Amino acid sequence: MTNWEEIDVPRGAFIGWGSKVGQHVTGKVLAYDERGGTDFAGDPCPQLQVELTDPAASFNKDGDRTDYPAGDLVVLNCGQVSLKRAVRAAALDVGDLVKIELQNLVKTEKGTVKEFGIKVARGAGASASAKAPAASASSSEPVKEEAPF
Repeated sequence: MTNWEEIDVPRGAFIGWGSKVGQHVTGKVLAYDERGGTDFAGDPCPQLQVELTDPAASFNKDGDRTDYPAGDLVVLNCGQVSLKRAVRAAALDVGDLVKIELQNLVKTEKGTVKEFGIKVARGAGASASAKAPAASASSSEPVKEEAPF
């Protein structure tokens, strides 16, 4: 008789950005696809798959919060103009540790602009000892969102 092992397949939860500064996604980049996601208009945008090294939260349009513990797989569709620009500028690779943080909200005539910061520890997620972001992670300035969320 065959002894089957049941495999729990990681599905990955999509992260929605809320309206509170400090929300972040921190973890190891498992996959990056320049055109794998879709933005708000249905156009292709960068998509990241990240294994969390720190707990993270996601918010839906109603503001409902879902918490994810370290070790969970999450997916980010980087469709907001500033987030898309930040992720492309970071030139992420599989095995990098990344921290993407909502740093500022700016009110405009068209809505609220979200500004993100991004830090990368190149290759630090490739080793088994990389359970937290490296202290020497590089940082870029926050970038401004051009379209409301």
